[in-house]
Amino acid sequence: MSRLAGLLVMCAMVAAAVAPPATARPLDDVIESGTITIFVYSDYAPYSWGEGEAAQGIDVDIARAIGESLGVKTELLVRGADENLDDDLRVNIWKGDLIHRKAADVMLHVPVDGEVDARNEFAVITGPYFQEEMAIVVDLAVLPSVDTFGHFVSTPISVEVDTAGDFFLSNAFRGQLQQSIRRGRTFEIAASAFIDGEVPALMASRAQSEWAASQATANGIETAVLQPPMPGIVRTGWPIGIAVKHDSRDLGYAVGDVLTEMIDSGRMAALFAAYGVEWLPVEIQ
Repeated sequence: MSRLAGLLVMCAMVAAAVAPPATARPLDDVIESGTITIFVYSDYAPYSWGEGEAAQGIDVDIARAIGESLGVKTELLVRGADENLDDDLRVNIWKGDLIHRKAADVMLHVPVDGEVDARNEFAVITGPYFQEEMAIVVDLAVLPSVDTFGHFVSTPISVEVDTAGDFFLSNAFRGQLQQSIRRGRTFEIAASAFIDGEVPALMASRAQSEWAASQATANGIETAVLQPPMPGIVRTGWPIGIAVKHDSRDLGYAVGDVLTEMIDSGRMAALFAAYGVEWLPVEIQ
């Protein structure tokens, strides 16, 4: 490589390293452009799954309702989850991806957590729109009653790897459930093991459990969604909201107003029900 070529490469690397974060889009800019870009996860049924504009799910329907209420077109930014929530906020809200530096105006399905908010200075978490909880769904023909996770010392249970459910099951009863855990690389894989009758139980969020129950019922499996005691779990429930960039707070407030209207009108509950999921009101601690 020539000295000039090497210098050009070095300059390009420096420019990429110091490039400014993805440009914020306050409310006026979004309205003027006629389009709002909203992030949803790519493999997170029943909230969102699929690719691009063909994605479907609860959060996808909410995203489109937001655009409709604001009088703009909704453009979906659909990506998989990163290593943790901080990375998701960085890539999808305030900085963008490494190649295209593409970021969303609004990110859906963000846990409302003061600690997460405090350590992400370029993102603002707001607009809680439903309450999430942990639960299990069981095949009643195999497990007619589950009052304790002790049942899973000898009975298989499926769970998505590296989730709150996985961490809980791995440590419950001093690790005695380890041999019974059937981990799926994605929720789809973990849920399929239950829906197809390969295992008699699945641990996930309550909404995911209810959705899996509806799918398994269609396969002729009699199910029940349960919430037995979960001693030692970090939390059994948490509110879910949205995130916007730190200098797009007015957009966050406007979207929050849309979500509130959807809740008050009953539209939010109906939207959840279309996927076999019960909407629960937010519980702010």
